[in-house]
Amino acid sequence: MKKLKTVPIIILATLALSILIYFLPTNGIASKIPFLNRFYTNTTLEVVTIKGKARVNINGKEYGETPVIINELTPGDYTVELERISDSENFYEKQTLNVKLTKNTTSRVEIEIGPAGVLHGAILYYSPQNNLGKNEGTLSVLSEVEDSKIYLDGEYLKKTPVISEKLTSKEYELEVSAEGYETVKIPILIEQGNLLNVKTYLFPIPITFDTADNG
Repeated sequence: MKKLKTVPIIILATLALSILIYFLPTNGIASKIPFLNRFYTNTTLEVVTIKGKARVNINGKEYGETPVIINELTPGDYTVELERISDSENFYEKQTLNVKLTKNTTSRVEIEIGPAGVLHGAILYYSPQNNLGKNEGTLSVLSEVEDSKIYLDGEYLKKTPVISEKLTSKEYELEVSAEGYETVKIPILIEQGNLLNVKTYLFPIPITFDTADNG
């Protein structure tokens, strides 16, 4: 009789667990369970500002000044707010950037904050990619400047936007250039089974005028 009574209990417990897994975010639950959380909090976010420092706020939490490296984050979407530190008030606008973190990867924000909200640099993050071969990953590159030219290790690839370009998983030097704008050069790592998303920002080159010497 005891065995007969335990059968409905097991069935109900299995049903309840199935409903829990289906409707609730399992990453969030697992990240709070001892011994399992280290498998879900193993992503890293790096925030670097070029030529100057900035205050860093991520999902409403203060992280001090750049450069910042935050380990053991859970996968998901993050909002990064950067406020450049300057003696001139209101000269630099606060910047809000969106970054996605994928398990077992490192996402990076490498940005120079200029006046009037102008940015230079890149945001890099990974997304899982299916149907890829061995030692194969993909690359997507977007640019704020339309039809920017993309180079890998000095060789021309194509113009932006680049969408899910299949590449051998290894390190490359990525170059993004456009006429009238400063070039962005950054090292990238194509990981097996992942899509590397790169969003770039290019500073416009200041226009200079030659003044004639009237004597």
